[in-house]
Amino acid sequence: MSEHKILRLSADDVLKSLLEGNKRFVEGNLLHPNHCEESRQGVADGQEPIATVLTCADSRVPPVDIFDQGLGDIFVVRVAGNIIGDHTLGSIEYAVSHLHTPLVIVLGHSSCGAVGAVASGLPLGGHMATFVPPIQAAIKKVKDHEGMLVNNVARELAKQMAVKIAESEPIIADHVNSGDIKVIPAYYDLHSGVVSVLQT
Repeated sequence: MSEHKILRLSADDVLKSLLEGNKRFVEGNLLHPNHCEESRQGVADGQEPIATVLTCADSRVPPVDIFDQGLGDIFVVRVAGNIIGDHTLGSIEYAVSHLHTPLVIVLGHSSCGAVGAVASGLPLGGHMATFVPPIQAAIKKVKDHEGMLVNNVARELAKQMAVKIAESEPIIADHVNSGDIKVIPAYYDLHSGVVSVLQT
């Protein structure tokens, strides 16, 4: 059983560990921790993840692999565009209040299809229409910035979602205000494999 199952880490320690895992991922020196039979049996009756990651449903963005973690290490919430709603917030609340994850990461990524669709004016019908307002808000904020619009919007969207999660009352905001957890935005580059922490 890995050490973090015995001693709960701080948000800063968890972030450091995840970024070290991402460095291994980028360099191709993967440890693939907690993938063995013992690990599988160890989490069969309960979980103690070290972090919660809200990320896009994009098949190219698997948090467990990107951070070189294993079974039971990351509580992952996935939805196109990493956009929050009642269900995603409820999932994060569960992770924070019941699983006691000290770190919540909102992970945007390059070449996001949901962002690209809204940025290009592609009609999104049905429930996909719910993606449009938050993405448009991010577009409005960065439309005049240098660089690729879609990637700039993905970064801004991660920042905006992180702020909204941190301010979500009553559960998450209470934990943030008490210093129990940190909510941070980050960005994953599909080409380089690098995860960068974003400044809000």
